[in-house]
Formats: sequence, structure tokens, C-alpha cells
Amino acid sequence: MHSHTVLEFASHTDTGLVRSHNEDAIVICPDAGLAILADGMGGYNAGEVASQMSVDLVSGQIRQKQANSWMPRMPWQSSMPEKWIHDAIVYANEKVIELANANPDNFGMGTTIVTALCHHDKLVIGHVGDSRAYLFRENYLEQITRDHSVLQAQIDAGLISPADAHLSPIKNLITRAVGSHEEIEVEVHDHQMKQDDIFVLCSDGLSDMLDQIHIQTVLREQSADLDTCCKTLVYLANRQGGFDNISVVLIRVKELRERGFMEYIFAS
Repeated sequence: MHSHTVLEFASHTDTGLVRSHNEDAIVICPDAGLAILADGMGGYNAGEVASQMSVDLVSGQIRQKQANSWMPRMPWQSSMPEKWIHDAIVYANEKVIELANANPDNFGMGTTIVTALCHHDKLVIGHVGDSRAYLFRENYLEQITRDHSVLQAQIDAGLISPADAHLSPIKNLITRAVGSHEEIEVEVHDHQMKQDDIFVLCSDGLSDMLDQIHIQTVLREQSADLDTCCKTLVYLANRQGGFDNISVVLIRVKELRERGFMEYIFAS
């Protein structure tokens, strides 16, 4: 029995070919089993303030909770990581709004965020906005987050087909963001991991330029080397136009912790 789950991380971010600066931000904490990606927006330079501030605050909050917790000996508290992610993003939202209100240069700034945290044999994912998470398992790619966007709401209502969605002029209008409202709704789910799974976190600078089949093809061909895979995805997004900042994080499950018999008793 493995004593713990081992994850391999790789990431790459790029300004793209059109924007003057990069408003995406990434934080990876391999020892904490944690990765966070954010895509900022708003006034000159304010987007990058919101995104960097948010990934730093969320990672700091979660790591603090991990350090203060004796949860490994309390496996029945399996909902704790979901709460940590939720509370950390709520906290970041408060702080981004505070700074925006205090500093005219930052007025109106906000950011999407997607956070992935390993807990035993599950990956807990929380997100706000249209930065996405996908799961690549047994050579197939599946989107495992749902965009908080006007376009997704139209798809859900049957007003536009998923096939035509990429042509929509409003695909970048999001319905939730860190920093946009005092009340923030964070969507959090956990996902059972399997050996050799690869989880993908990305900003819309990748998913707008490369469709799911395109991303899947790159993973099928290059996932043996996660770093090369990240750089290829960014390169191809730029080759398609690079209209936005492009960021991607890849997380491979190298070894999967098997929970012990007593843990399953307590967790059930």
C-alpha cells in the first residue's frame, strides 16, 4: 500500500500574440498537492493584480489550514478540503474588493479562478468563472468544470448548440468572478483519481483557441513529458491566433494512495 499519493506537476503561461501583458497567474505547491490558476480582468494592470493576489491568498489560506489540521488522522472529515477551497476563494474575493475600493487604479478588477487540491485518493476542484478543469483518462479528455458564463447559460437553456458556441460573440462574458460581487458562489466538486490520470487546468486563452479534440490529441501524443506537453499546447494556441493570455497546468497521478481499511470504516 502506498503511504501517500504522488502527483507530478507542469505549467506554462504566455502573454499570447495580441495582449501587451499577462493577466493570468499560476501557483503550484507540489508538497501541498495544490495548483491554482487565475485569469484577471479590469483596468490597466489591474487584472494581473487581481489574479496574482487571488492565487497567492488562496494558496496561503489552504496551506495554513493544512498546517493547522490533524486531518490525516481524521479521515471521516472528508468534506474539509472542499470547505478550505470555498473559504479561501471567499476570502480572496473580500480582499480583491477591498483593494479595488481603496485604490482607483484597481477599480473594477476581478479574476476567474480554478483550484485543484489533492486529498487522499480524490482531487478536489473549486472554480469561479470560465477557467476550466479537464480530466484526461485512458486517452480521452472530459471537461469536468462548467463555465460560469452567459454563453453556458444559453447552451443550458437550449438557445445555442454546443457546436455553434465557439462562434458566439459573447463567449467571454462571465457570470461570476472573484472581485465582482460581495457575495460569491464557489462551485466545488471532488473527483476520484486513478493511476495515470492527467488533470488539466487552463485559462480561456487556451480553450478558446483549441477545442477539446485538439487538446486531447496533444495529450495523447505528448503526455509522456508534461512540460513539453504544456509548451506545445501554448504554442498551438498562439499559432491559432494567440488572442488572449494562455495558461495551462497539467497534474499527473503518478502513485495513488490506497486508503486503509480503518479509514474506509470511519469515512463511511
